[in-house]
Amino acid sequence: MSVTENTYWKNVLIVVPIVGAAVATLTYVLRLASSRIATTGFKVEDLLMGIGLIVSYCATAFVIYTAFNGVGVRTSLLPSDERRRIQFGSWMIQKFWAPSMAFVKISIIVFLRRILGTVSAFRIGANCLIAFISMWAVVALLVNIFQCNPPKFYYDKEIEGGHCMTGQRKFFQAMGSIALVEDVIILLMPVPIVWNLQITFRQKIAVTIVFSLGGLVCIFSLMRLIEFRNFVVTDLASSSAKESIWTVLELDVAIICGCLPLLKPLLAGFLGKVKSISKGQSNSGTKLYFHTSGTHHHDGFYKITDPHGGTGSRSQAETSRRGSAGDIELQGIAVHTAIESRSEVASSDRTVVGWAR
Repeated sequence: MSVTENTYWKNVLIVVPIVGAAVATLTYVLRLASSRIATTGFKVEDLLMGIGLIVSYCATAFVIYTAFNGVGVRTSLLPSDERRRIQFGSWMIQKFWAPSMAFVKISIIVFLRRILGTVSAFRIGANCLIAFISMWAVVALLVNIFQCNPPKFYYDKEIEGGHCMTGQRKFFQAMGSIALVEDVIILLMPVPIVWNLQITFRQKIAVTIVFSLGGLVCIFSLMRLIEFRNFVVTDLASSSAKESIWTVLELDVAIICGCLPLLKPLLAGFLGKVKSISKGQSNSGTKLYFHTSGTHHHDGFYKITDPHGGTGSRSQAETSRRGSAGDIELQGIAVHTAIESRSEVASSDRTVVGWAR
């Protein structure tokens, strides 16, 4: 235990990461339970989210580790062994942040691609973003490891001949800025598709909210980025506390927001059954989905058909789309509308999207 101790920051860096990790874990477990209830099986995005959660535990563990090693106290006031431990903890947190965020973001993109991937522009954009995030995570991890020569000089300044690269804080800010841009892109990607639907303004807002839970992640990512203004690599003990909190909260909130849209089968049991009317028939449940030519997933999400292509032959698409109707259920609003290709505005080919109760 440190002779000089900041009790406030010690308690904060113990309680907040544990609570955040617990809520993120609970949300992920509920996601798996929801998939089991919906009989959809374990998907790639579930695996990626699970890996991101496990990696986030490592970052959380090292944040708590720093809480017991003089966090919130000026580095010069700490014993040399404790100074090395807190700097080592800070060094290790950086190693797990980027990989965890990458797995979580890619999981969300894979999920969006599953339901919107038949729109060719969205599918291409999603694949490019996955590749970019993967490269970003690799670069961030490698530079974090080798920012000092030898690498352990970051936390052990007594090594003779050791040195660190110039502009360490600028590097952290650059990686954080890129991460924020990625969050914003993921947030905005589904919006053009939703706002091209021929539905009311209020309904567009409702669907956008479902796909925009990631906005919370952007807020925490921005707060983390702002905190780097006070990050001093030569005094990590006193300057890294707030940055560590925003780091773990960003990870936890990203996992929570990535899982919430998939909890509908569980939530339906608590919120009660809502009648769905389609073609004069009544169905029960609360679902948000896009309907295509008969292909759907039991988790309530349906792929949206690309009017410029999509899957299957043209004749098959024409046959299946005529007279087919899909429902997006939310708040008891009932509307039926259509998305049409401009090049086929005179034809009868259409994908029907509705809001039904």
